Amino acid sequence: MGIKHKVDSSIPIIIDKMGYIFNPLILRFKSEKNQLLIFYFHGVYESSQQKKECHVSPQNNITKEQLSDFVKYFLLKKYKFISPKDLEKGLDKDKSYVMITFDDGYYNNFYSLPILEEFRVPATFFITTRNLVSNSSYWWDVIYKYRTREGVSLELVQEEQESLKRLHHSEIDQYLLDNFGDFCFTPWSDLDRPMSSIELKVFANHDLVTIGNHTHSHSILTNYNLAEAAEEFKKSNDILTKIIGYTPTTMAFPNGNYSSSLIEVANKAGFKYVFTTKSYINRLPLKYGNIITLNRFMGRAISIHSYGTFTRLGYNGSLLFNNFKKKIKDLI
Repeated sequence: MGIKHKVDSSIPIIIDKMGYIFNPLILRFKSEKNQLLIFYFHGVYESSQQKKECHVSPQNNITKEQLSDFVKYFLLKKYKFISPKDLEKGLDKDKSYVMITFDDGYYNNFYSLPILEEFRVPATFFITTRNLVSNSSYWWDVIYKYRTREGVSLELVQEEQESLKRLHHSEIDQYLLDNFGDFCFTPWSDLDRPMSSIELKVFANHDLVTIGNHTHSHSILTNYNLAEAAEEFKKSNDILTKIIGYTPTTMAFPNGNYSSSLIEVANKAGFKYVFTTKSYINRLPLKYGNIITLNRFMGRAISIHSYGTFTRLGYNGSLLFNNFKKKIKDLI
């Protein structure tokens, strides 16, 4: 490991350690009004024991207990939980808001409902429809399940997953079939399977649930031409409309990849709000136009008390350090 790599990996850790000390002090004097924090998760475990089954890639999946703590944390800090309908009504710039979102459409998202119901807070769920209609495991879980069973390290599994993100979904399918066989897309349990159409219909009827579009094939759209991207939106919305009875007006870009051209495609597809994975606070009032692009923090698979102050201030060690390096590079 070179000196530059050691420095690049060490400085964000140092910044985070300092943040644990100074963030609470800063927040005593800093106003948190006029901000909307949006978080995205993927799966929900009923208990920490389910993690050990290794059926889903460990991304940012949380337990029911962690979700409960997350909600209680922000309620204690006087944040109001909102849904896309609240965005349409407009938000008070003198208040603080938070939004919970889940990507993909795992069946295990049902485990979130008791928590949402207990605290009467809404959440938005972005659905990948191809997995739903075919009852197939998500491709990143296929790699994780089979490679983990082979004894491959998590680091190497993640490298393999990242390498496939440059491909078209049809190429990813073929890669998985070549490496893991004809039945590799068959889910292993309720943990790694998508919702069925019937389950989604029931889920979507819940008064605290909003359904959004996550493309048909979980396509990383920067790998596609604009016509293909438009078709991904259309296929997904056609299926979702038939199942849930309304057409989603919200969409989340798979893997967070997007461009100005894709924003325009999303606008033409009828979306009012598109969600990215940019780790920034959304400042109020939102800039309303034909379509609104919203930032989202990645929810982490640890206690919110470990990273809550960072998101409330809108930074983490890696983000701050990378922004600093970019500014220096631009100056040079």
